Amino acid sequence: MSRTIKWLLFAILLATLSEREARASTVTATSCNVSDVQTAINAAKDGDTVIIPNGSCSWSSGISTSKQITVQGQSVGGVTITDVAGPATLLSFTIGGSFHTTIANLRFMPGTGTGNYIGLQGTGLPPLMHDVYFNVPNFQLQHAVVWGVQGGVIWNMVDESTQNLGGACGTQVGSDSGNILVKPPGNTWDDPSTMGALDVKGDKNLYIEDSTFSYVGQAPDGDDNSRIVIRHSNIIASSGLTHGTQGYIGARHVELYDNQYTYPAGQFRALSRYFWLRGGTLVVTGNNIQTINAGSCYPNKSSLMVIVEVVRWNDAGHGCCTGNQCFHQAGTGSNGTSGNSLLSTSQLPYDTYQIADPVYVWNNAGTGAGSSHYSTNDVDPAQDNCHIINPATGQEWSTADVYKSGRDYFYDDSQSATSGAKPGWVRYTYPHPLRGSSSTTGPAAPTNLNVTVQ
Repeated sequence: MSRTIKWLLFAILLATLSEREARASTVTATSCNVSDVQTAINAAKDGDTVIIPNGSCSWSSGISTSKQITVQGQSVGGVTITDVAGPATLLSFTIGGSFHTTIANLRFMPGTGTGNYIGLQGTGLPPLMHDVYFNVPNFQLQHAVVWGVQGGVIWNMVDESTQNLGGACGTQVGSDSGNILVKPPGNTWDDPSTMGALDVKGDKNLYIEDSTFSYVGQAPDGDDNSRIVIRHSNIIASSGLTHGTQGYIGARHVELYDNQYTYPAGQFRALSRYFWLRGGTLVVTGNNIQTINAGSCYPNKSSLMVIVEVVRWNDAGHGCCTGNQCFHQAGTGSNGTSGNSLLSTSQLPYDTYQIADPVYVWNNAGTGAGSSHYSTNDVDPAQDNCHIINPATGQEWSTADVYKSGRDYFYDDSQSATSGAKPGWVRYTYPHPLRGSSSTTGPAAPTNLNVTVQ
């Protein structure tokens, strides 16, 4: 192709984009009431921005739209929506391929609602969400957010529970319920890794950055095929996880880097770990990790916990695992082509694309860093329906028998940026370039976020 033709095509592309921007407009709702916001969304077209005026409103029903629009509050922190909508999702979006669906400048508070605050589904351009606040009660909502799409960027989010923060040992402190469920459509588990710079366009992984999780659980909850990055964020007495075979497919991979993990002194949050890996693979690096320790109440818990459920739990039709690697277990992945012979033949279905893709944990600081703070566990005895003895140990098969150092995981305690690093792994561009695609009128992203207990 000649240089002249290339420049002509580029000029046509620029003209098309400029035309789209020229057609885009702003529609301002009369108030923050759900009926007024619905009217504004009805009047909007793809590419438009719907502004919700500042105020506090209770929504008794939800809004669902397939328009590719921006819905944002008038100013950061200026719009508060209280959920009294029963099982409905307050804002439900079906994304598309022409414009980035964007949610911004909104605060969500619990009322009597039991559904979700926000739901996203469909295929298309990665959605964007920023300067949002979620207050999550314990096991009242289905989820705060259901991220049922591939890719996306979340920034300047505060996801917290203010439930009984001064509670005594043995009481429910904060929320352990579902906060952000990540479950992309289709079956992409066997697609090649998009960790780090391998996510070339930055559109395959969900990026959560410059955000705060405070006293919440399942934040995030990585379900089937999920690919999640959490970076430059504060994780305060909170925990996340991936699904394993209970979800049938399981999560694909997670990256946790350059975060602060803290467990505040004087609190009695029943936190067993900051992250629980139940399937797929993981990178953990550049974090400052404080020990989870509430004295005699909840003493010295693990920072990272790993489980291979299927060695003791025949769930979702996979069969009890004995032998080498289990189906989509911790420390596995795929390169999109035929895999290796490590997968146990006891596993159903037999994923011929599965390969070893080890967990790498290195260059972390703090009292909760180091391999002595990383552990394994097995399913609750009530779920144990395998009861198969490992002849090598004379004991029932366990996670430690199939999650092996040097094959499935590498933990390095030297606090060196290079020693123990995942080969070839490089951080993806920060801040995420798509943050520049947002049409927000809010201020620049804040730094050193702090949670205000309300």
